[in-house]
Amino acid sequence: MRLETLREFVMVAKHLNITKAAQELYLSQPSLSSRMSALEKELGYPLLDRSRNRIALTSAGAVLLDYAQRIIELHDEALEKSQRAARLSPTVKVATIAPSSPHYRMLPEHESMPFSFVDLDLNTAAIDALRQGLIDVAVESDYSIVDALREEGDAIGITYRRIGEDACFLAMMAGNPLARKERLVRRDLNGQTVIINSGFHFDRWSKMVQSLLGEDVKLGFRINALDSISNLSFVDLGSSIYICGDKASQELLRQREDVRVFDEVDGRKLTHPVALVCRTGDLQDDESPVRRFVDECLRRVPATEPRRHALSEQGR
Repeated sequence: MRLETLREFVMVAKHLNITKAAQELYLSQPSLSSRMSALEKELGYPLLDRSRNRIALTSAGAVLLDYAQRIIELHDEALEKSQRAARLSPTVKVATIAPSSPHYRMLPEHESMPFSFVDLDLNTAAIDALRQGLIDVAVESDYSIVDALREEGDAIGITYRRIGEDACFLAMMAGNPLARKERLVRRDLNGQTVIINSGFHFDRWSKMVQSLLGEDVKLGFRINALDSISNLSFVDLGSSIYICGDKASQELLRQREDVRVFDEVDGRKLTHPVALVCRTGDLQDDESPVRRFVDECLRRVPATEPRRHALSEQGR
């Protein structure tokens, strides 16, 4: 039984006149009459009583009419709402800043929330890409733990939603005196110079590193622009240390015999907070696909106790 046939039957039941129903359906009277007869033959019982001068519904026809009207109403409602959802659900553009991060596993997979990855190079900051409309969401460091950067985000309409933490590591050339130590403590890092990959990230990542290690640790920072992370397989770090939360970078540096990598300070794993970063306006719009995407991501985040990230807060 086709939906179109049910619509035709409902129209006949409305007029109880084949000719009038055919006119409203833009069909010929013989064609509509033939279709009603075919429907009755398909079901195996009469729906219309044609024994009088005027057509009437049989008891079976009355029952079918009730269900047919509900089926048509549900079909039309489903079509309207799904079309509306399609208009409101364009593909959400997610930046692949750190695709090796385990947090990408909590991104929604079902078709109702389509998303695509957009590659950002090392010289493009996520907040700039968000403001330019190049992306809708980024999974990156939660810079809002730094008061100045949180205020900056508020001022330009960028919001951070914490989803967890990723491991950090410190790397240095094997000739660096610190490389000979079995373990690092915070006071070892006093006076050290930290390499930041890109000038675009210099201010933000330097503030993040300072916050993670504690404001009482005196650090210097310098830029060592890399065209690609793969350059870490041979770049000379000099007397500086390299601090990063990217797993791919860590793996490249661990493969080098002339580099020593630490992932603990003061006997504790060094981690940095990770967040979904998006435009504040998108989160304030209940019908925004970005809002629904972020809400679904947050729903998938395991409920764990929040950790403090600054080593100075964790103890020495």
